[in-house]
Amino acid sequence: GGVGKTTLAKLVFNNTNIDACFSLKMWVCVSNDFELRNVLIKILNSAPNPTRENFNNSETEQLQNRLRNTLQGEKFLLVLDDVWNEDRARWGELKEIIDVGVEGCKILLSTRQETAMTMLPTKSSNSYLLQCLSKEDSRSLFVKSASEDGDEKSHPKLLGIGEEIVKK
Repeated sequence: GGVGKTTLAKLVFNNTNIDACFSLKMWVCVSNDFELRNVLIKILNSAPNPTRENFNNSETEQLQNRLRNTLQGEKFLLVLDDVWNEDRARWGELKEIIDVGVEGCKILLSTRQETAMTMLPTKSSNSYLLQCLSKEDSRSLFVKSASEDGDEKSHPKLLGIGEEIVKK
């Protein structure tokens, strides 16, 4: 962890150009909790809910129908953040429910598990494996971000501080 998967996903999710591309955007932190009912509740809670409906007491089948109705005909972006589950059957259940949007819907999945990336196959799925920055690149990024002019050479003290931070 710690390579910036969630940060990158947030930058994409909050980008104003992305807002113009999707009629519906949802963000769900999945973590270790991949019980279908709980994931459905999280997705529904992240979708616009003008009636302030409480889904916690709903049966799984009701949640499935409600989510299908919410997504039906929408061009949506669904971010599933910090996914750990690699159970193909559970992913199949979820895919069946969310596979009702119009063409152009996107699912952005962040995970530490490379095999989890293949659990939700779509017609056009792309995977990107993020790598950690080298110590040199990390230090350089720190100095450029921390100094007003972004010039590493004119800030030797920042280089030293950056060196200490990078060690951690």
